[in-house]
Amino acid sequence: MRKVLKAILSLALATVLMLSLLACGDEKAGDAKAGEEAAEAAEEAPACAGFWKYDDYPFYIVISASLEWAAYDESGTQTFHGHIEEDGDSYLMYYDGMSDPETLSLSGDKLVDQDGGTLSRTGEFDFAASMNDKLTQVAYFPGKFEAYSINYPANFNAEARTDLANTLSFGNKTPQPGSSDYYSNIMVTFQPLVDVDKYMGKGAGLAKPCMGYLINNFMKSIYGNYIIKSIGSDFKDMGNHYKITEFIWMDGSIYPDSGLEQVLAVAQMRYFGPTGYAMFGITIAPEDVIENYYGICLNMLDTCTYRTDWSTAPKEVPKQAGSNKGKTKKSTSKKNNTAVETFYWTDEDGDIWYWNGYENIFQSFGNDGYIDDDGEFYESNDAGWDTGDYVDDYDLFSDPGDGYDEWSDPGDYSDAGDYGGYDDYSYDDSDW
Repeated sequence: MRKVLKAILSLALATVLMLSLLACGDEKAGDAKAGEEAAEAAEEAPACAGFWKYDDYPFYIVISASLEWAAYDESGTQTFHGHIEEDGDSYLMYYDGMSDPETLSLSGDKLVDQDGGTLSRTGEFDFAASMNDKLTQVAYFPGKFEAYSINYPANFNAEARTDLANTLSFGNKTPQPGSSDYYSNIMVTFQPLVDVDKYMGKGAGLAKPCMGYLINNFMKSIYGNYIIKSIGSDFKDMGNHYKITEFIWMDGSIYPDSGLEQVLAVAQMRYFGPTGYAMFGITIAPEDVIENYYGICLNMLDTCTYRTDWSTAPKEVPKQAGSNKGKTKKSTSKKNNTAVETFYWTDEDGDIWYWNGYENIFQSFGNDGYIDDDGEFYESNDAGWDTGDYVDDYDLFSDPGDGYDEWSDPGDYSDAGDYGGYDDYSYDDSDW
């Protein structure tokens, strides 16, 4: 066996492989069927049956009671499989498609190959990705964003979604069936926006409710009746982009036959400027692993090559009074009890801003308000702001209640329902 492993290592340019043996030829490491079969027939099972790990290499072997086996690399991808025949006190290990077997033998609590390599018993294999894993793999987006890439862990598969444009879906290669990792998935997508840039370029004060509306609309469009409620959100101005994160309880039936009552979804939207698109990263999972997969998602989003030279900074305040500047007023600063100059002013687009002495704040579009002769601002209509179901300032690691104490895992939501052929996401202040 060691000769074969050495050959594999050489061809893979020192890529470390892990061997495992699967029950009944199943191609998933740590297959539940192998474990159940071994437990039910423990008295009759060969002494070599079970899960093994090489002492000198990160190679894993699982042998079923029926002496079927398979081999996997470090990310859980199957490399070889075959069967074993008993030969006195030894075992002949046959590779499918190869006629010459290798010899295994038991020595105390060790399994020994024909070259003297030793293996020790271990528990069922778990090849699930961790938020601490390095992002060594690269995937390119389909559709209009094929020039842009994102990195992901070696234990993940990356697949282009055919039902949603410009979208990649990520999940574990070989999760244990029925485990939280089995119901774990991350989706990253670029989706078109309409009539949004005029709001997003007016400072964080207007961008925040706009993005709150957009991310709610996006999630409802895709997941519909699976959404139970939004439990909070978090908005940040990153200087070269805005991002908003929403936390949502979802019905566990999004994973048919899983038996899960509820799962958590964490959705993050990033806006990089007036490109007509925004990036969304969606993580959905059972509660006990959501923190891990949300962490992986954030790590991945930070590697995306999609960037612009856009700045979130609003327009500069006029340096001197003029026709576009209302009358100045004096007010007392809460910071140091000093008098500062404040005033409303109109930019070159006719939109109205307020300078509070320290920062420039968007007040309204030109047709929604005006500055009178005394320098006061008045709305020209009674359109107000209603944040609706947008919730702010959620404590990311607080107990959301409903019997849950931690985070949930993202899961595979490829069958998450029909979200109806939407084309883009638009916004105007009448939505609030």
